[in-house]
Amino acid sequence: MNDPMLPLQGLRVFDLSQGIAGPYASMLLAAQGADVIKVEPPEGDWIRLQRQAVRGHVPAGLSVNVGKRSLALDLKHPPAREAARFVAAGCDVVLESFRPGVVARLGLDAATLRAERPELVYCSINGFGSRGPLSGRPVIDHVAQAYCGWMSLNADAQGVPQRTRNIVLADQVTGLFASQAIASALLGRFRSGQGATLEVTLAGAMAAFLAPRIVSHVLSEGRATQVEFTVPTGDYATADGLLVLAVRTPGDVATLCTLTGCAELLQDPRFDSPAARARHGEAMREVLAQRLLERSALEWEGLLAGQGLLACAVRDIGGFLDSQAADGLDLVDQGEMPGWGPVPLVRIPGAAPWTARPRSAHPPAVGEHGAEILREAGLSAAQIEAALSPGPH
Repeated sequence: MNDPMLPLQGLRVFDLSQGIAGPYASMLLAAQGADVIKVEPPEGDWIRLQRQAVRGHVPAGLSVNVGKRSLALDLKHPPAREAARFVAAGCDVVLESFRPGVVARLGLDAATLRAERPELVYCSINGFGSRGPLSGRPVIDHVAQAYCGWMSLNADAQGVPQRTRNIVLADQVTGLFASQAIASALLGRFRSGQGATLEVTLAGAMAAFLAPRIVSHVLSEGRATQVEFTVPTGDYATADGLLVLAVRTPGDVATLCTLTGCAELLQDPRFDSPAARARHGEAMREVLAQRLLERSALEWEGLLAGQGLLACAVRDIGGFLDSQAADGLDLVDQGEMPGWGPVPLVRIPGAAPWTARPRSAHPPAVGEHGAEILREAGLSAAQIEAALSPGPH
């Protein structure tokens, strides 16, 4: 029995991007079956060189390069540049994340490549766009969070703006929007025969992500600063761990109070309506907080969620991995990386598991598939040797 064809199978992506945003976008395309060629310098994508390496590899670099093939080229070297143009000419998508102007100097810009192949979908990812006073400004995730208002929205209890740490939020949001834009442009090409030139910015992606808060801010003339939750929604300490609780209806409040042994709160006029609970929220939370200290977060989760309430023990990544496996969610598979051993392969929603592919989905080593890719593009042995040889320095 043949494996079902993946949605983007047969399409080839020439990925010049580095870091997180672009590689995350192309990884999502690979998850849907695209043949993604990761073009990187001979020393590797800069994300591979960052600190916090584990057994010689940076986990962030592994996670965004699953399912790709690697072609290592020194694009300052003319034979390598010519080979890159040759390979790109046979691809359906080109993705890049250089600062505006760099790809034009390399001869790998949208105007040059689409002049030869009008059906090409060309996507540029950058911080603030290719026009305007900020076009040349370098941007990383921290800068995007600061510029777009996210840090202000994420302020602590004292109102001090906070950056979301330990996850490159703006980069990954940008990657999501870029992959969506590319897939939509490919659908448009199938209908019209025409390609597209796309630009996805970190600023634009964060604006789209924050659309509900932007609308709220404008319509309230800046007064809406905090999302108001129904009392006693909140995060609570327990005998072991933190518990997240949320209530939506008066019925939820009644069930919560009964199950936690706080039924007396239901007779207190301070808490007999949503408006009253909002006025006296801290008093209600104090009583509930004392009762929740009697059991562990996981025990409370089992009791409360089992009765239809919104309750969840706060887990770390290890706890999440254990729980998702035990709960039958099967969100993470395991692959083998040559010379390294087992590597987790996180499933992409809506895509077939990585382990169901005919070709190994392991993150590639730098240049692992270089000669193979250049042969497929029709380059001669001499051209391949010249393209892959070190350029002058």
